[in-house]
Amino acid sequence: WWHQVDALDPFNAMINYWWNSSPRFIDTPQTTLLHALLSLRDRPEHEKRGWQALFDYYVFGAADRAGAHLPESARGALGPMDEMNARRLRAQVLQRLNR
Repeated sequence: WWHQVDALDPFNAMINYWWNSSPRFIDTPQTTLLHALLSLRDRPEHEKRGWQALFDYYVFGAADRAGAHLPESARGALGPMDEMNARRLRAQVLQRLNR
């Protein structure tokens, strides 16, 4: 969504108040959107369709489905997201972004 703001006075402000019922260690989806703009938007359509299928399975599908075939001890990022998994994933993302 996009906001339309008309500045009618010399001083104007728009404030969004966002709520988040997820634990604090889970990042905001806006970060993912920004990264997707950087890494996916301008790829060829056939590549985007492939990535869309992966996102549908791993991100938008049932949370326990992708790692169900693995022992709990081997699920890593495919297991339940807890603070330690979030830290590991964040470290991977930072490492890749700082290349």
